Formats: sequence, C-alpha cells, structure tokens
Amino acid sequence: MKIGQNTYKLILLDTNALREIVTNTNLSGKGFLQTFFTGESSYAPCFSIYNVIELMPYEDIYEKFLEFFSIIPCLMTFPAKSIFQMEVDCYMKGIPFEITNQVAYAFTPLSNEIGYNCKHFFDNLVNQTSLMDAIHSEINDFPSTAKEWEFKRSNAKRMLKQQHLPLNMIDDKYYKFHEAETVIKDLINFDIPVTSNINISKLPASRMMEYSQFLRIFKTQKTIKPNDVMDVLISSIAPYVDAVITENFQADVYKKAKKLIPQIKELEIYRLRDIRMEN
Repeated sequence: MKIGQNTYKLILLDTNALREIVTNTNLSGKGFLQTFFTGESSYAPCFSIYNVIELMPYEDIYEKFLEFFSIIPCLMTFPAKSIFQMEVDCYMKGIPFEITNQVAYAFTPLSNEIGYNCKHFFDNLVNQTSLMDAIHSEINDFPSTAKEWEFKRSNAKRMLKQQHLPLNMIDDKYYKFHEAETVIKDLINFDIPVTSNINISKLPASRMMEYSQFLRIFKTQKTIKPNDVMDVLISSIAPYVDAVITENFQADVYKKAKKLIPQIKELEIYRLRDIRMEN
C-alpha cells in the first residue's frame, strides 16, 4: 500500500502485539523495528481504532503509543462495521475491495498536518465527541459480547450431552456447513442488509471474523475476555494486509483459515516471540 511517496507491505498488530511494541516489553519494540524496518521489504504497521481508544485511559502507555507511531508510517483501521459495509458495497458494485479512507487512515511521519500526523490526528480526535462516544459504546459492549460467547459455548455443550452426542461434533465440517448462514446473520446484526443468496466467497473480511469467532468459542476452553472480542473484530482486515503479528492462538486461527479463505493464503504469520529480543 502506498503511504506518502512510498509503498509498504501492511502488517496487522493485535492487542497484545501493540502493547508489547509500545512499552518495549521483552524489547519487542526494538525487535519489531529491526525485523520489519531494516530488511529488503518495508512494512507499515496496521492497528485498529479500537486499540487506540482502549489505550487512551492509560496515559503513560498512550503517550508511548503516540510517540512510537508518530515516527514511522502506519495505518489505522476504522470499526469493523465499516470494513464489512465497504466489502458488501464493493461486491454489489462488482468492483474489488481496496483499503481507502472509508475504512482506514494512513499516517506519515513526514507531515505535520492534522490529517496525516498520528499524534496530531488523535489529539484532534478526542474533541470529536459524537464519534468518540459511538466507538466507546461499541467497546463497552465487548464484555457482554464475551459473556454471550461463553453462554453459546456452554449451551452447545449442554445440548450435545443431553442428546448423547460427542463434544467434538462441532468441528470445521460443521462450521463450513453453517458458514454462509452465520455470515449473513451477523451482517444483518451489523445493520448491513444482504440477501440470502449473497456469494460469501467475495466477503473474506466477514468470513475471517466469523471463523475467528467460531474457533475462539468452540476450539478452546479458555475464558473469553473483552480483548478476545476485540481481536476477533480486528482480524477482519487480515485478508487485505500482507502480514500479522499476534499471540499463539490467533496465529493458529490464521493458519487454519488459509485452508478456508483463499484471500489469506499468502498471509505472513508472525507470533509475539518473533519480535521479542529477550524472554
């Protein structure tokens, strides 16, 4: 993707990766710069506005975030709904999806303009109360969404036991059978009208989010937390970036998804250990 006058490969950072890089935990900030800014390929980090809003109350970490991402080119994605809406719109128009300022915002350290300098942009953003309130409202719903997913998991177990069916019955084969129905249902829940015959193969962002959610609910017994909900939503942009840095479970999600979603077949997958210079 072109940012300023240069072209970069986009590398998506999840919540854990962003925090480690910004705070330089395990020297991850240094490791990130050495790994992705000194080789033949130039990468630009990509993060979600969810992450930025989440960091704002932690003044020390937030200031480190602004400082770090004001010196390198980077990209911030908007809430997941904007990505899903844009993807559906492109499908309906028969045109390819591209990352534009409708779904993301690019920053460059070479500009002092409010719209292109990371720090200036976010200093201005906090004054846009209606937008901030809307995003805060969505983030504040993450805990209840996590509880809903926990309930879905426990309810599925209970029903399988009642019918004397194996717990591993809910597998990838089961998911593929219900995938189209699930994608359409969630798009409608996002207030994005779609028809029942929509070709979901043209909606990789929605498919990536759904598959991440499915595996998070049914393929681990780990307690689902609000940050898990955030990372599931953040994963939706993965089909449109070149690489990701994430924790082990989500890295495995992307690896498995390559067999299901052709648009991420070439996705480079990095784990937190790949940027840590000390453990």
